[in-house]
Amino acid sequence: MRFENANELFRPGYLPVESGVIDFDDGFRTVCALTRMPGSRAKMIAWWFGWLGGTDQYKIWHPTDHLFSDWEDRTPGSYIGASHLVHEYLGGDDGPVFKLRINFCDPAEFLDATAYAAFDGVAICARTGALDVPVNHSRTIHFVRNTSFGCEMRSRFFLGHLESRDPAAPFTPERAAELRGQRVTSELARRLHQHATEEMGYLAEFLPILYRQVTGDRTF
Repeated sequence: MRFENANELFRPGYLPVESGVIDFDDGFRTVCALTRMPGSRAKMIAWWFGWLGGTDQYKIWHPTDHLFSDWEDRTPGSYIGASHLVHEYLGGDDGPVFKLRINFCDPAEFLDATAYAAFDGVAICARTGALDVPVNHSRTIHFVRNTSFGCEMRSRFFLGHLESRDPAAPFTPERAAELRGQRVTSELARRLHQHATEEMGYLAEFLPILYRQVTGDRTF
């Protein structure tokens, strides 16, 4: 799946690749991860991103890979429009520390608004880039649909969408392609797949209890 085909996530059932890496000839890669979350609901996932705070809370989500967490332009209890500023390993501490700015956006920016309004679930959408330079390199959709047992998260990381966050210095298509070839490697995709599978597995384990403890909401 390419980013341009993201609305295929609304189809019932599953797509040909739900966990793994899809490589494209033009240098784009899509990392897919599927996490089944018994006892959780989509509303809990939305709450989690609004509740998640600093480093101590961030490390609950992945005790080894997650190193630092802060937020920018955030309204308490919300995440859309805010940027999550993180330092983390991807797939273990034998690799580099990634310093990232994850800017959460309205799902209507990535997905069909009419289909989303009728969807029994939530989509967490973001543009991700470097923290120390004004460059974005990927787009993310955590597509969470409610099920009879709880919910399931179908994550898609669309790697290779290189764009400058500096409006005075936009990238030409040629420059974006050059950076894509340098940065969007098979090793990055492999590590991201491992990391996403692990961190969402952790979340599935503790979220139902944490949500009820903090909110008092025991409805399913």
